[in-house]
Amino acid sequence: MPAVSAATVFFGGTFDPPHLGHLSVIRGLRQQTGLPVLVVPTGEPVHRSSPRASRRQRAEMVALAIQPLGDPLVTISQHELEQSQPGYTVDTVQWLRSRTPERSVVLALGSDVAVALPGWKDVGRLLEQVRLLVFERPGVGEPGEVVLGELRRLRLPLEGAEVVAIPAPVVDATGIRDRLARGEDCSDLLPPAVSRYIGAHGLYRNPPEAANSSRAG
Repeated sequence: MPAVSAATVFFGGTFDPPHLGHLSVIRGLRQQTGLPVLVVPTGEPVHRSSPRASRRQRAEMVALAIQPLGDPLVTISQHELEQSQPGYTVDTVQWLRSRTPERSVVLALGSDVAVALPGWKDVGRLLEQVRLLVFERPGVGEPGEVVLGELRRLRLPLEGAEVVAIPAPVVDATGIRDRLARGEDCSDLLPPAVSRYIGAHGLYRNPPEAANSSRAG
């Protein structure tokens, strides 16, 4: 994929916790596009249960995860973490473009996520503000071109949309949390600093029901 000048790749997620699969995607996006990658942890997800780790903890874990990359063009935005209401990508993209109007936004979504775009808030307005980049991972989701075909049949604005393949390992954050709740070691699936952080803070030790019932705010 040719690099596009004055553009930023937007890579969002819950990152609960950030794992080696996330890092492989970030590396792949940098290599495939040559563009800066902005990692955007979600504050309060709209279409899934609340994260087990707090906003601050997830921000700190993402910072620890990307530090070994040693890449100044991989940065974090805490904008969604600072919002009191659930964050929607269309609103975050609009905020980002208002801050850096000289840069366009490339929205990077896994094919398994992109297939659900029709249900997103103001999806037409969102896709008019970004260039969609669908990334394929081995064993995850449908082929990117199939997903784009489905979106095009809905007549969504997809000018410049592309598909790239990223050789990221299949790592499931839900499975990691479940294993940690059982006291199992997950250091083979996590960046070392994140694994140490989780151990030091005792994260994910309790079953989800107990953790959710004790959440404050």
